[in-house]
Amino acid sequence: MRSPVPPPSASPNLSDSEAPSDNNWKRHGTALPSWTDLEHTNARRRPTSTSDRPFLEQVSTVRFALFVMILAASFTAYVGHVHATQELLADVQQAQAENRSLHIQHNYLQGAYARKTGPAQVHDRARAMGMEETVSFGRPVPMP
Repeated sequence: MRSPVPPPSASPNLSDSEAPSDNNWKRHGTALPSWTDLEHTNARRRPTSTSDRPFLEQVSTVRFALFVMILAASFTAYVGHVHATQELLADVQQAQAENRSLHIQHNYLQGAYARKTGPAQVHDRARAMGMEETVSFGRPVPMP
C-alpha cells in the first residue's frame, strides 16, 4: 500500500493541476494534508444527500407499496380482532345470564324439595297415617 503522505519533493504551493498524480492525495492549498486527504478513497464516507425532492419522490414505488400493504393488513387484523372481541363479549354475557337463570331455578327447586320433605310435612303425613307422637327415648339433654 502506498503512503498517502506527499513525497518530500512536492512543494506546498503547488496548485491542483501541478499536484502529484497520486489518486489518494489532493492538495487544498495548505502545507499539510487534511484528514480526508489521508484516508483511503475506498474508506471515504458517502456524501450526505441534501436533496430538495419531496419525501414521496425519494421513496421507491416497491417500498411504498409494501408499506401500504402492511398498513392495510394491520388495519384489517385490528378490525377483525375488535369484531371477534365483541362477539366473544356477547357470548360471555349470554352465558352469564343463563348461569343466573339456572341458579334461580336451582334455588326454587331446592326450596320446593325442602318444603315437601321438611319435618312439618313428615309429621303431618305420619299423623294422617295414624301414628302418634310419643316421648323420645333416652334422657333429655340439658342445655346451659
